[in-house]
Amino acid sequence: MAFVVIGAGGFGREVAWTAAEAGLDVAGFCDDDPDAGGRLAHAPFLGAIENAAASLAGGEVSFIVAVGSNKARRDLFKRAEACGWTPRSVVSPHAVIAPDAALAPGCYIGPGAVVSVGARIGSGAIVNNIASIGHDATIGDFAQVCPGAAISGGCVVGTGALVGSCATAIPGVRIGADATLGAGTVAMRDIVDGASIVRLR
Repeated sequence: MAFVVIGAGGFGREVAWTAAEAGLDVAGFCDDDPDAGGRLAHAPFLGAIENAAASLAGGEVSFIVAVGSNKARRDLFKRAEACGWTPRSVVSPHAVIAPDAALAPGCYIGPGAVVSVGARIGSGAIVNNIASIGHDATIGDFAQVCPGAAISGGCVVGTGALVGSCATAIPGVRIGADATLGAGTVAMRDIVDGASIVRLR
């Protein structure tokens, strides 16, 4: 089965590196930007998803979407599935994952991340480098926990929510769907859907 990384930017290259560390062979990168291939060194540029689907027709294809924008990642995920591709998670061999943690297809767990007991990571979600997910926490589909962030036990990070670098959610807090907890900010209470809580300096 061919494995494709969707997104040829910096994060895409990072995910491909992690995938290689995990023993996955990257067949190529997809990106809507026709000039994106100039940034790649170790795998071919396949063009947009639909173009790649045509060139890879006849074989099974798995994918991960490596794009930072949660909305764009969701849209690209749907486009890939519409082509008959199967989402595949990439988990760094340097992450620590509890045996009973549940990882949905197409999520990314970066180097140094910790996903504790009873935690659930949704489809297309990102738990980036050295982020920590506490016991029984839920990270929704297409949510993103940025590098160094700490999600405490029992927290819920809603669908499409963004937790910035080095942000913290205390135990039991809910971060609503499509909400933002800014970098370095501490969530002491629930954040409603779509709200943005940012620490200003």
